[in-house]
Amino acid sequence: MEVIEFALPQLIPDFELHIGGMKEMGETHGLTYPQEHLLILREDIYEGALNGVGRDRMTAAHELGHLLMHRNIAFARSAPGVKIRPFESSEWQAKCFSGELLVPALHSDVLKGMNAEDVAEACGVSLVAARYQLDKM
Repeated sequence: MEVIEFALPQLIPDFELHIGGMKEMGETHGLTYPQEHLLILREDIYEGALNGVGRDRMTAAHELGHLLMHRNIAFARSAPGVKIRPFESSEWQAKCFSGELLVPALHSDVLKGMNAEDVAEACGVSLVAARYQLDKM
């Protein structure tokens, strides 16, 4: 969260982080508008990320990925019914970004020797995310 709250405003002067209410955001955990330099996290997700909740940290990192990688919305979102390869999907890209940010393959030599529970604790991610990243290494 330090990157989102403190580094991004220095790197992207017009960056804004908004905290959305549960009522207005409903089931949506986060939204990003890259061309507007705007990232919105639902209030419970924001609080969870601040408090080290793994899934919420992953959600915040996922939205950060959209902000940094998907300035060209036309490329990032495909038309309904258009088949794209997985790596062309903005959701796939943001998922990979968040996983690499929080459970970096750079440290795979160390992480591969750990079980998923230890990776989740060491990296501050959910058990599901730890397993997913370990399976990719």
